[in-house]
Amino acid sequence: MATEKNKWIDAVGKLITLTQERKLVWRASYEFFSDGQRTVYEADYAGKVLRLRGYSKLYLVEPETGVEWDFPDSEAISHLMEAVKYQVVGAGDFLDQLLAKAG
Repeated sequence: MATEKNKWIDAVGKLITLTQERKLVWRASYEFFSDGQRTVYEADYAGKVLRLRGYSKLYLVEPETGVEWDFPDSEAISHLMEAVKYQVVGAGDFLDQLLAKAG
């Protein structure tokens, strides 16, 4: 089972790399609950939807049925969330513009 867990951690690592290279583009949306709304991030890859909820939940979604399968919990998912938020908010572009402006 340890080998299987490593496979999923490696997969999340690959998603982080693709996100940082902007080869995997994420979008933000919202889910509504009785106690308010929560931001959800989604990306399309290989005919599936990747969905990030909360701070450490990553799901693989079959788009035609909406059936979700959740990735095993790992610290790598929180790193993916940080990369996704960095991309979605445009932090890299903002920093480039800020640092390019004189005085």
